[in-house]
Amino acid sequence: MKDDPIVTEVRQRRREILESYDWDFEKMSKDVMVRQWQSGHKVVSRPKRKLQQGAAPNAHPLSGKE
Repeated sequence: MKDDPIVTEVRQRRREILESYDWDFEKMSKDVMVRQWQSGHKVVSRPKRKLQQGAAPNAHPLSGKE
């Protein structure tokens, strides 16, 4: 398999970011959430979709209507 320079760069950056948080994903996630709220940008919460009776839990209405 060929080495993809973009994939290599993304993986390197991901390692650098995790290293900056001492490889603690939970610590990084909390910091991201705090910075998101402090940014002043609107945070969107979407309502949960209603399940169709008899459908799989991850199924969504085909018509686009809920």
